[in-house]
Amino acid sequence: MVLETLREVLDSDYRGPRAVFTQVHVLKALIAIGRAGSVGRGRLGTLTGLGQGEVRTLIKRLKDNDLIAIEANGCTLSKKGEREYGKISSLLLWSSSVDARELELGERCWAVVVAGAAKKVRYGIEQRDAAIRAGADGAFTAIFRAGRFTVPGEGTDCEKDGPSEPWITIRKVGLREGDAAVVTGSSSETGSEDGALSAVLTLI
Repeated sequence: MVLETLREVLDSDYRGPRAVFTQVHVLKALIAIGRAGSVGRGRLGTLTGLGQGEVRTLIKRLKDNDLIAIEANGCTLSKKGEREYGKISSLLLWSSSVDARELELGERCWAVVVAGAAKKVRYGIEQRDAAIRAGADGAFTAIFRAGRFTVPGEGTDCEKDGPSEPWITIRKVGLREGDAAVVTGSSSETGSEDGALSAVLTLI
């Protein structure tokens, strides 16, 4: 399971510097390396929002958990890392900044689509709370059923009874019945992205 792998990297009994990063940072690192094929330490720090010392610790833990290999041109995924990245990619269908200011979640917004996650959403409160703990100012969860984005627990049509964005943009991803979308907002893009990915962790 993806969550088990992320937890192993953060294991408090691990011999070495205590982790000051979170599961979200581990997830962001695996996604960044998987997408790029190879990422240097400096670039990885920029993509994850971690400082130099934190990135060094993260890279060491990823390597010691056999998730990456360190080569001359940067970090690459190991075979185990590729398997985990494949699992992540099959669940996290899309993750991107979006224009969603009309939802009044924050100035900078981010959206994620999680495959088949509608069945795990109750009222969206768990996703909102996880997003806020990770740095977002607000979060909104919608489920995709019968060709509509609806509010979990009440069935309100997000497009018919609300702003057209970000739903028009998210539709272009090619959603399937039972997918879930989480939109977060913050004063910073990092805050909104970290919040969105933290919400994802409640759905996988």
